[in-house]
Amino acid sequence: LDHTVFGLATWCADCGADIFLTQVVAELEVVRSMVGDIDRRREALGPRVAARDLENCLEDAVSIFEAAMKRLARRFLMVVGRTPEDVDARLKKVGNAFQNITRTGDVLRDELGLEAVPEVPWAELSAAFEKRHPIAHNLGVVDRKYMKRAQASDREGYEVGISAVEVSLTLDQVLVAVSAVHRRLFVQPSLEAAQSEPAGDQATG
Repeated sequence: LDHTVFGLATWCADCGADIFLTQVVAELEVVRSMVGDIDRRREALGPRVAARDLENCLEDAVSIFEAAMKRLARRFLMVVGRTPEDVDARLKKVGNAFQNITRTGDVLRDELGLEAVPEVPWAELSAAFEKRHPIAHNLGVVDRKYMKRAQASDREGYEVGISAVEVSLTLDQVLVAVSAVHRRLFVQPSLEAAQSEPAGDQATG
């Protein structure tokens, strides 16, 4: 069956299998290919372009994580019986929380009932995600807000340090995190338990 996917698909249009993680992997592989082309871009276009490419790849990693977590949250809330209006309101309240690892933990706990997902390297992800702030809002230059939030050793006024190895590792960690949350919500018995609870009580679990 030929079909086209816009964004992240949850089900195979042919067999009905859960292909969500396959879609996430595909998105991450696009970014990984871009990281793998950094050396050629540096030689052809110079170090400044290569640096910007790396920054864009890190931002893409954060964006994929955010999109995947939002999709998982929406799906879970619908499965446990929330109305579409309630789901929309809850996700509106969540806003951009999934761009920050600490706030991600709050949403997983308060909205999805996941107290902990210890198999995920949250500290490493947090350090990488915090670099998005100076990249997205300060042309990659370290400011006091970043230094305070990240507890980083970067020097204020200098460009934030980022390498291809670090971005590649972050892509790996994003997949670990999304896979772990997907597994806990939809593969392990937690979903059956959630479905047995009254719909009005589940989200605050």
